[in-house]
Amino acid sequence: MALPLITQAGRCPMLVLLEDDCPVPVAVRPRDRLLARLHTFRLDHDLAAGASPDATVGLALRAQRLVATPTRRELAWTARRVLTAAHAPDWRRVPVTICRERVRDCSEEIEDLIRRLLAPGPVSARGVAQVRALLCDATSPIYYRASRDDLRTRVLTVADALSPA
Repeated sequence: MALPLITQAGRCPMLVLLEDDCPVPVAVRPRDRLLARLHTFRLDHDLAAGASPDATVGLALRAQRLVATPTRRELAWTARRVLTAAHAPDWRRVPVTICRERVRDCSEEIEDLIRRLLAPGPVSARGVAQVRALLCDATSPIYYRASRDDLRTRVLTVADALSPA
């Protein structure tokens, strides 16, 4: 992953990216930050698919945001809400329909995923992007009944992807 931002007095913050396996300093402009925010879903998709966070400024900025503690806490909180909704009585209304049986069947795996998100230490940007897709994508097996993906397998794969390389 790209090295953290390096600030220099009176200059734009810098990132160190890899270009042909050689470190190259790149200035981060406000425009780069804006574009990274505007293209969040595409960048997450690319990172989840295995794109190197060192490839572009946008990927590096998004990867840094994904692995940050606040993002990891937010995703853990979302996973906890999914579990709570799956175990809530049927009469209780939830804002989004979930596949309750699937989620109940792999509660232990989701709990492990939550623990990994909240654990101190580094995590892979690819793994966090995959967690985000699992929890936020309407076609995820958590929400979409017609999904052919096995939720348990997907949660285990995503949890394993959190481990840094």
